[in-house]
Amino acid sequence: MTVSCPECGSRYLRVSRFRSLRERLWNLVGICPLRCGDCGTRFVARTWDLAVLTHSRCPKCLRMDLNVWTDEQYWPSTFMKFRISFGAHRWRCEYCRHNFVAFRPRLEKFSFNRWRERGRPREEGANPGVPKAGEGSN
Repeated sequence: MTVSCPECGSRYLRVSRFRSLRERLWNLVGICPLRCGDCGTRFVARTWDLAVLTHSRCPKCLRMDLNVWTDEQYWPSTFMKFRISFGAHRWRCEYCRHNFVAFRPRLEKFSFNRWRERGRPREEGANPGVPKAGEGSN
């Protein structure tokens, strides 16, 4: 997903629940509510990009950095095996741990280094509710 959080700039996003009929209708044209996994900010953004429509994305969380899975790691259903026999790719989203098959190629390869960097604080004051080192509540 090429969208990032407007507050903290994180790409660790998930689709949020719909609050109104208007949001459900906007979802039909690719504009959906998202929630940041780092700061919890909810916002509405366009998730469809015409340049990346030809690439695979996770059907659960819409992320595009994917890994490959094998038969030793996951036993596919009969319908998945049928699609694989016709040339579909085996993709796994490491963020939501969802395995799926698709005929489209992946855009980005998942990197564990990016995943580990997500847990680190970005800058001083990134977590406003957490006191800085040396500050205590006496």
